[in-house]
Amino acid sequence: MLYCSQCGFKVEENAKFCAQCGNKLAPVQQSQPEPQPQPAPQPQPQQQSLQQVTTNNAVQWDKKFERVTLRYRCPHGHVFDAYMERDTCEECGAPLEKGGVIQMYRMGNYMGMAVGMGIYIDGEPYGHISNRESLRIRVPYGTHLVHVTHTTTRACNDPMLTVTPENPYVWCKASFTKMGFKIEVLPASPESMPLE
Repeated sequence: MLYCSQCGFKVEENAKFCAQCGNKLAPVQQSQPEPQPQPAPQPQPQQQSLQQVTTNNAVQWDKKFERVTLRYRCPHGHVFDAYMERDTCEECGAPLEKGGVIQMYRMGNYMGMAVGMGIYIDGEPYGHISNRESLRIRVPYGTHLVHVTHTTTRACNDPMLTVTPENPYVWCKASFTKMGFKIEVLPASPESMPLE
């Protein structure tokens, strides 16, 4: 339906003048049909699950996350951070057991909940993780119980994470649920982890 640009009166499509005011109507251009939007390409499903990371991929992921702090716990209970691989404890010189890595990211929280979270692996303290911090924790091969605490709650879903020579890297994210009443540690993909 067309309308006169002068008075707004409804006119027929093939009219040359407005029947109300006599205004000469501009010729109507046939509009081109709008092209249909193309559907976005669907992402291809991952070919392997997180638990199927090969040793070659482990080296690749190690290089990707090399700027993320490594945290160690020696047999004598000393917990320390390093930016490079270590063979011995920096405090007592005890040899460190080789193994895999649990990489944890503490998802950001608002200011009242932004204080550090305590990390416990197999009941042993591994220090704190700050708000929006990413941390690699060197652990021996095997299955580990991960528990994270906060000053407002000790409740955590306590996941069991398995690190093997075939799958030396495990990724997880820690966050609050239900306004700080419980901490949840959930599996994550390496692509979703921050690089620092």
